[in-house]
Amino acid sequence: MNINVNDIFEFAKLRIECHVRALNYFADMFGLHFPDHDNDKNNEPMRTGYAYKIYADYHKDFHLLFEQERLCIDAKNTHHKHAPHHVGYYQNLHDMPDIRIYEMVCDWASANFERRNIGCLPDSLNLNDWFKENKLNLNWTPHQLEIINGALKVINEKTDANAVYEIWKPVLALADL
Repeated sequence: MNINVNDIFEFAKLRIECHVRALNYFADMFGLHFPDHDNDKNNEPMRTGYAYKIYADYHKDFHLLFEQERLCIDAKNTHHKHAPHHVGYYQNLHDMPDIRIYEMVCDWASANFERRNIGCLPDSLNLNDWFKENKLNLNWTPHQLEIINGALKVINEKTDANAVYEIWKPVLALADL
């Protein structure tokens, strides 16, 4: 399948924009806003790896080559080490500031909504179950767990799924699932 690389980059940029808009939909529930969230994904060394992965997630006939898979893995690892809303940024998780915990939970909520409702992985766990299975076992302080669990509760209670779905519509218009 021969796809113009600029089309891949443009689609990835749109998906990242929708992800950030959805994240900020959730952040607004806490009076917060993160306009610079994931900006690094539009620059190398993350841009190319994320672009291929995002495009492949939404275009079922596009299959990644080994080299492209490697770029995806490297981009994700680099992003997680350099973005303060990811646990991989911290040598000691207890150093994670409260504001970054909120950003992290809103990031999880946006990504989880995308996976469950937009089409990437419709059989994914709901957000609470995903947290319990993937992140609960980390070395959180009681204070951090209080923030996380409180944020998850607010997100579960206040989310208007139709409003979040509308945020993702531009991606769906260009997807081939």
